[in-house]
Amino acid sequence: MHSESTVEFAPTDEQPLLAKRQSWKGRMRSKWYRMDRLSRVLFSLVILTLGAATVSRILIEVFSPFDSRPITIPPRVDEDNDTARTDDERRQAVRAAMQHAWQGYRQYAFGKDELQPVSNSSNNKWGGWGVTLIDALDTLHMMELHAEFKEGVRHVANLDFTQAKNGYKTPFFEMVIRSLGGLLSAYEMSLDQRLLKKAKEVGDVLMPAFDTPTGIPYPRVNVSAGKAIPSDRVCIAEAGTVQLEYWKLSELTGIPDYHETAQRVVDLLDQADKPHKGLYPIWIDIASGKMDSGSITFGGMGDSWYEYMLKQYIYSRYEHDQYRRMYEESIDSMKQLMVRRSIYDPEMYYVGDLDSSATKFSPRYQHLTCFVPGMLALGSKALDRPDDLELAKQLTYTCFQMYNRTETGLSPEYVQFRDTKNFGLSSTKNDSDFSLTALGGASDKEKRDGFYLGPNRSYIL
Repeated sequence: MHSESTVEFAPTDEQPLLAKRQSWKGRMRSKWYRMDRLSRVLFSLVILTLGAATVSRILIEVFSPFDSRPITIPPRVDEDNDTARTDDERRQAVRAAMQHAWQGYRQYAFGKDELQPVSNSSNNKWGGWGVTLIDALDTLHMMELHAEFKEGVRHVANLDFTQAKNGYKTPFFEMVIRSLGGLLSAYEMSLDQRLLKKAKEVGDVLMPAFDTPTGIPYPRVNVSAGKAIPSDRVCIAEAGTVQLEYWKLSELTGIPDYHETAQRVVDLLDQADKPHKGLYPIWIDIASGKMDSGSITFGGMGDSWYEYMLKQYIYSRYEHDQYRRMYEESIDSMKQLMVRRSIYDPEMYYVGDLDSSATKFSPRYQHLTCFVPGMLALGSKALDRPDDLELAKQLTYTCFQMYNRTETGLSPEYVQFRDTKNFGLSSTKNDSDFSLTALGGASDKEKRDGFYLGPNRSYIL
């Protein structure tokens, strides 16, 4: 038989012989006495600080909890407004309008793309995914309509963005700004992972649009087939107003390809030949990347291209100087060539259009161009351009009068001006935007209003 042997461990500093026999209190006491005086003082201060912070937080939660205290903005009465309603009343009125709109959509068109309010019916003109609902999610969340928001998210979570209704050919730009943008902003407000998952799905099904010789996107995608619809050209607002959404998608997913692919469009247009520095004709040849046709406008089909340059610079935390340079080039050239004022109301400034060569001017102010004052105001603060703010005020005055000086209180899609030689666009014929004609004497109404109406006097909601 073998006798049992005993293994003896010599005591060491790392593992005292009696360490395993000590209670946790004894072990802590031993460690305390092995510390030098300075270490004891620092350790005591840390413990006391943490203890005080914990007690303070408990007292706050008991007597004045943060989440039960509403965030309020003191009401302010606008003495210049004859209704004299407070800011809070205005906010509540806007919220009530949103509730009314949502209830109508929910009752007659929930899950469909559009509500048709005259007939109380619906349509699926945008692929059948419920684009109205998706685009409204962030607004519902901001207005604290949380029950409505949750109902919308439940619907979105069950959508399949890889299949469109009846082989629908999805407009790339519209789907990016409404569905991808809507899902991304709703996700960032709620942190609901289902929304980010669906945002990635939308971003992925639209990526085939970039499969072109130049990387300039095709305007439509057959998402069911997983490929784009070939086209010869695309307008600059459609090609250049998707970069923010794809940049954000890259940041949230960690996939750089989204941003890099969309950024290549900006780089190409930045380097392309232009008729005038910073001014871009609206039509881009997709095969070559050239811009040699269409008007130069800050209105429809051109507007958001200029807006996104400024916003991308801000979004880059003022670090990506390419966007700042491009924006400032565009605004400086716009002020030089495209800003005029009414000959009957000297306070009424407007932004007209130019032809593709930047040599012919159209004295027409589009209603869509009324976003420009807001863009200029933002740029004046972000880029320290105080003169831009003054122009923003002048253009805002004109936009206001486009409503204020009509009998219905609604602005038409555009108004027209005459130059100092009494030339302008026809008030009755749909001629070319740059076919100026000699006008007769101005009516009393034109002299009062500062502008006159063209043949199209409709207003598109």
